Amino acid sequence: MNLLKYDFIAQENLKFLKTYKYKGTDQSLLYNYILSPFANWCLKYVPLNVAPNTLTLLGLICIIICHILFYFVMGDNFLGTIPDWLLWTTFILHMIYMNFDNLDGKQARRTNNSSPLGMILDHNFDSMIIAIQGTNFVTCLQCGQSILAFLLICVPTYPFYIIAHEEYYTHEMNLPIINAAAEGTVFVGSLFAINAIFGCEFWTMKIPQFYNLQFNTVAIILFFFVVAFGLPFVFKKITKFVPLSKALKSQTYMLFTGIVLFYVILFSPSDVGSRHMRAILYIFGFTMSKAVGIVAVYHVSNQELPKYLNSIYLFLVLLFNTIYGQIFGQSLIEEGLLLQISAFITVLVHIHFLYNITRQISEALKIKVFKINK
Repeated sequence: MNLLKYDFIAQENLKFLKTYKYKGTDQSLLYNYILSPFANWCLKYVPLNVAPNTLTLLGLICIIICHILFYFVMGDNFLGTIPDWLLWTTFILHMIYMNFDNLDGKQARRTNNSSPLGMILDHNFDSMIIAIQGTNFVTCLQCGQSILAFLLICVPTYPFYIIAHEEYYTHEMNLPIINAAAEGTVFVGSLFAINAIFGCEFWTMKIPQFYNLQFNTVAIILFFFVVAFGLPFVFKKITKFVPLSKALKSQTYMLFTGIVLFYVILFSPSDVGSRHMRAILYIFGFTMSKAVGIVAVYHVSNQELPKYLNSIYLFLVLLFNTIYGQIFGQSLIEEGLLLQISAFITVLVHIHFLYNITRQISEALKIKVFKINK
């Protein structure tokens, strides 16, 4: 059991958990005039003995159900005709998840059960959903087991990681009038409904006006520019508290992991990306999710961010194995097997993080995780 126990928060920093108060605003018109009022109406039917973390978990379960359904119906190809019932089910569950995501904070304030653990779980589950729902989205856009699938996951992942650092450095999260948490999440859910209405075939149509690129490729490029447009404003906020060099340096860990996987996909001797893209997406997604969790934990406990996480050694092995294969014509370890093992390890490491941070914070604050604390 001692092998499972690891304290992510130094003992001398546990005292900061008791004084932590979440600060944030959401200027989204969609949130303030539609999503939040609807969540307030739903809140009237949520019993007072339901813990906020229970609502957070229920939201995650909605997306996990979608993910399992997509896996068993569509397999690993990330291509093909998606049944309408699956698309509509995913759309409905996605919107239910979003409502749970809005409800948990309201229930926490309503029952006076706000805690740093709730904030960490909320942020961490949201980052997990990028990875989990992202693989469904890859199929929706007919990306196949190609570099497009990986790029599509990267586009929302890096901004989420950067925004986590914004909260760490500025000690608050202020979302602009158009943001990923409201408009972005609704947009993703709506695309599942759009695919149910019009079909998925149009994503692979070529557009002569855009150098004969497929529609999904153009969509990902536009998606990238839309997301990238807001990042300078995020860094501008951060640089009011720390130098730009420090803000950029804190992004190097996730940047390195992405570059390694990009390299593996492009230069694999056996073209492993065309056979094991799901493993690559899991590795990247769950690595990011834990990294976001670490940033949140170090924020609430007033700790200095680490330069890198121990998972970096896993990426060094993947990089070395690919380079070895380039030089000698065959990788030292069979690439597909290594990716599958790495994905499994990455998921286990993330579960280990969730277990230990939940244990340590609940013990330090003497709170129950899935029960109302009076």
